[in-house]
Formats: sequence, structure tokens, C-alpha cells
Amino acid sequence: MANTIIDRRSNGDLRNPGSKSTGNRQKFIKRTREEIRKSIHDTLGKRSIQGSGDSQDVVITRKGIDEPQFNHNPQTGSRDIVLPGNKDFVEGDQLEKPKGGSGSGSGGGAGESSNEGIGEDEFGFALSNDEFVNILFEDLELPHMISKENKAVERFELTRSGYTNDGTPSQMNLEKSMVNSIGRKIALKFPKLRKIRELEEELDNLKKFFYKTTQEQKDGTEEWARYQELEEEIRVLRIRANAVAFVDPVDLRYNNFSKKPAPISQAVVFFIMDVSASMTQDHKDLAKRFFMLLNLFVSRKYKKVECVFIRHHIQAIECNEDDFFNNKENGGTVVSSAFKLAKEIIDDRFSPNEWNLYFSQASDGDNWDNDNEELLNIIDKDILPVTQYFSYIQVGQKRHGYYNSGNLLQEYVQLEANHKNIITKHIEDTLDIYPVFREIFKVKGKNE
Repeated sequence: MANTIIDRRSNGDLRNPGSKSTGNRQKFIKRTREEIRKSIHDTLGKRSIQGSGDSQDVVITRKGIDEPQFNHNPQTGSRDIVLPGNKDFVEGDQLEKPKGGSGSGSGGGAGESSNEGIGEDEFGFALSNDEFVNILFEDLELPHMISKENKAVERFELTRSGYTNDGTPSQMNLEKSMVNSIGRKIALKFPKLRKIRELEEELDNLKKFFYKTTQEQKDGTEEWARYQELEEEIRVLRIRANAVAFVDPVDLRYNNFSKKPAPISQAVVFFIMDVSASMTQDHKDLAKRFFMLLNLFVSRKYKKVECVFIRHHIQAIECNEDDFFNNKENGGTVVSSAFKLAKEIIDDRFSPNEWNLYFSQASDGDNWDNDNEELLNIIDKDILPVTQYFSYIQVGQKRHGYYNSGNLLQEYVQLEANHKNIITKHIEDTLDIYPVFREIFKVKGKNE
């Protein structure tokens, strides 16, 4: 009779297989990570990045995610046959074809199916908040970050510093304590045990002396008195040897830790956005989407990172996050005003000796012609020498055939040729945001 295998695991809702164990869920995500990343990449260009930290639904193909299934093999596997005495069927009966859809895929539509009867249908999967962010920002980092001493912020690391005789039970070092216990017992027992062996040898000699002698012959002799004396002395010594404690408080040793000053890898990121009249609503939307993604990145991956938001038109203003993304003020364009303000902030609050400095600027490329020289001079001499990484993002349609004198991308490309810590990129539409972001902040030496 053929064996029947029943899989009683409940897969729950396919959109969120919560009934699966945590281990199986993590294995599933690991196996489909590349497909999930592609789906996230495609999705980010179609919806607001501001909500990227919430639970997200992603859609991937079934390729590579099917779980093993048991099927009948007409050649080598089990087969359905009619056995003698079967009450439901007799030989010659025709079995009804199983009911199903007209298609060959799992959804009943047209398409090519596999040998398991499963086509290339789409598969909906819900990622939690942390899972989505981890995949979104994997292999990304703020480049060239180094550890720097900060006198204002005290941070210490606990380091092992030998052993101590006092401590809490949780800090007890069992191995060291047992070594001390064994050493103490050997030290305290050894003189007694050595003495016992010497006395036992003398006792054995007396036993040979009294061999085949009666008790009357033993009584009153010096040898017999010595014999009794030896037995008592050996008994007392054995009691004393066995009285040595297995573990004594003097044996206990505890792990000792000392505080060691540790340098802090702290950073400040300057968000600089052009809000002049030349920045259309589409331009601002692209810039804001990029900055939203950057803000989410630094806030989720780094603990000690400050964000400084600067909006500029003809004047630069330091503002909070809400005003940076929502303020409607605009005007002319003087880009150098933003970096003059940034330099003042650095001199006042963020010393390069204590902080890693990062700049991210977004603009449509327009600037007053007479301001370009001053702008480039500030960036070249005051900003880039103390900056870990500078990224310039130009938003909007590319200017074909020529660059006018106010196009910042052309000016920044010249800086990029002379400095290794600056990168320039162009974003035309929302689909470019995430690829450009990954290219700017990808871990060096790792491929996409």
C-alpha cells in the first residue's frame, strides 16, 4: 500500500506568512533578497519616500521561492492503482479529471507552467519596518568616516583588566576559581598526604614484624605501642586532609573591567537645497525625495549623526526639518550664501578635529554669474579641505548641447577632477533617485 505524506504546516496569508517560524522567514528573505531589492528599487520611483520606513508590500516573481512538493512519478514513484476488494472502484472504471481553471499557472490564466504545475505568477510579500530599511540601505555607508576625540562627549569602553577578589556572581570566572581551588587543595593536602605515606610504610613494616604472632605476644611491646600510635596518627591526618574545603571564598576570582576612553565616530551632515524661483515644483520634489531618503538613511544607520538643514535663495537660512521640506519661501539665487552660513556653523559648533563633516547639495544648476567665482573659492579652500565627503545633485532635465555660465554641474565637475572627496550626479526623474543614492553611498569595494 502506498504511503501518504501529509504536510500539516500552515502557511497562513501569502502576503504576510506570519505563521512561519522566524528562522524560516529569515531564510525566505535571504533566498529572495535580490528579487526583493529589485522590487524595492522599482517601487521607490512610484511612491513617496517619506513613508519608506513603514511596513511595505513588495511583489516578486515565484522564481526560486517554491517550496519542495511531493508528486507522483509514473516511472519510478508511487502510483494510484485499484486494489482487489476496493469498494469505490473496480477495474475498468474511469476516474474523473480533477476540476481546475483553464490556465496552466497557479492563478488559472494563460502561460507556461513548470513540471509542478506552477507558473511564473507574481507573489505578494509584506516586509516589516526593520526588514524594509535593512534591505533598502544594505551595503551603504557615509564614506571615509574616522574616529575622532570629542572632549564634550565622554564615552568609555569596558575592557578586560585581569581578575579581582571581589565582584558580583554574574562576573565570577568559574575556570579561574576552580584552578585556584584545585591548587589550594593540592597545596594544603600535600604535606599531610606525604606524611601519611611515610607513616603507612612504617606501619607496613610493623605488620610484617607481627606476622604470625599472637595478641599476647604483641601486648606490652614497644613495637605494638608504636603500631597503635601510627594508626591513630594516620587517622587524624586523613581527617585533616579531607577537611580541606572544595571551594573556599579565597579561591573565588571575578572578571575585572576598567573604563578606557574611546574615540567617537560622530558626524554632521549638511543638507543644502536651492529653493529659488528657478527651482520648479518638479525640481523641488526631486530634491526633497532625495533628501528624505538621505535623512532616513543617516537617522536609522547612525546613532551619533547631527543633521543641519540649510535652505537658500538670495539668502541662506538654517531651519528645522519641517521647514526644510515644507517652507514655500523663494527668491533669487546666490548659492555662495549657503556655504558661507555652513562655514560659520562649522566654526561655531562643529570643529573638524572632533566631527566628520558631510555635505549634500541639491540644485537645478542656476546661479548668478558673478557669484560662481566666490562660490567655487569657498568650496575649494574652506569646505573640501575639512570635509569627508561632498555630493552635489543636479535635478531636472539635462541641458543638451551646451552648458551656460550659470550651470553649477559644469563648475563642480572641475572641482571633482582636483578633489577625491566630491562626487557629482544628475537626477532627471524619480526613477533615478535610488540608483544615484546607492552609487553615492555604496560601500567602497562592493558591487551592486
